[in-house]
Amino acid sequence: MSSKPHSTNFRPEIPKRPLEIPTRGSSGRPAGSNSNAEGKKLTVGRDITLKGEIGSCDVLVVEGVVQAQIEECSRLEVSEGGSFVGSAQVDEAEISGNFEGQLTARHVTVMNSAEMSGKITYGTLQIENGARVKGELEYVEGTDDGIARGSKSGAITIPRKSDDS
Repeated sequence: MSSKPHSTNFRPEIPKRPLEIPTRGSSGRPAGSNSNAEGKKLTVGRDITLKGEIGSCDVLVVEGVVQAQIEECSRLEVSEGGSFVGSAQVDEAEISGNFEGQLTARHVTVMNSAEMSGKITYGTLQIENGARVKGELEYVEGTDDGIARGSKSGAITIPRKSDDS
């Protein structure tokens, strides 16, 4: 007998799976799946600095430092301790940290810990007592939906122009 191990030509049949490549706007999940309701979320953590251009995200959360231009994002959240420098065009913005630059959003909420400077173009704007805002505020006609009107809170809410004028 030989000392060589016995070799066979046995090769198991392994079915090949079709290659699934998600396309833009498709996450590869079935349409009704709510496993990740937030969609495409980018979080810049504490002690992280990100510079550049950000596009096509659903939610950007800034806990560190971001120096960027943002387009095609739905929501910007600058957490307390976070800092954003640049320009952002989003549907909603919630600022608790530092924001410097140009912000264009349908709904803007400035929390009491926020410091903002620059130009804010908004449909609805809510500023909590204690927030510091320095710069230019510009209301854009037709970008609000009246949800902040008549709310009773301790914050300053600047709604759209009254229907009387």
